[in-house]
Amino acid sequence: MRAGGARRLALLAVVPFLVAATDPEGDVAGCTGGAGSGAPDLVNVRGEIVELGTSARWELRFAEPLVVPDAEGRPFRVDIAIRDPDVPADSFAYYRNVNRLVRVDATIEHGTQIYLLPERGSNVFNPPIIEGSTMTIQVPGRTLSADEDLTGTSPGLEALRWTVIVRDEGACDFLGDGRPVERLVRRPDAGAPVAPVAPLDRPVSGWLPWVAAGVVVASAVVAGLFSRFRVAR
Repeated sequence: MRAGGARRLALLAVVPFLVAATDPEGDVAGCTGGAGSGAPDLVNVRGEIVELGTSARWELRFAEPLVVPDAEGRPFRVDIAIRDPDVPADSFAYYRNVNRLVRVDATIEHGTQIYLLPERGSNVFNPPIIEGSTMTIQVPGRTLSADEDLTGTSPGLEALRWTVIVRDEGACDFLGDGRPVERLVRRPDAGAPVAPVAPLDRPVSGWLPWVAAGVVVASAVVAGLFSRFRVAR
């Protein structure tokens, strides 16, 4: 196989971590049917597991730069609609088979709202980062799914399925058909929680013993010089 072919295969192995879920440009429609206008036009979304597996992050890209706060009519709204398979799901309005919402309203503060629908619970996290036509939303994994080992480092984010629904008054844009089918992918550099380093409880080989011996000898020499100085005084 030529070097170019091998390089392409290597890149393909990484593609699942990099490719975003795409949405046709210009597909904004009325939320209840008919033509719609005004809602930001979603182009693609990438959902990732980051920070050593403890957080979920979505990077949403729109066709045009976002204007926040949205001062025309009611502010537009971005919902990450999520299905956790371990929790009962529900369908209502244009939300299908979901049980968690990560919501951002285009207001002045635009904090990130987290809703646990069956439990009727809610939480608030940091506002998203908005840069031109890109919105990045990140929330702790423990606010979405149960932790597997009660340490806060292993929420079951891989099991979640999600979609995006953007609304502005009577207009909507859905990622795909609006059903939660996308997966969060773990970034190649996300890794796993780092275990603490255990103290050395056995002899070590190589140059480390010599370093330790040198430190001991140096300490003894300094102590001896200090004693002689005290006697001389």
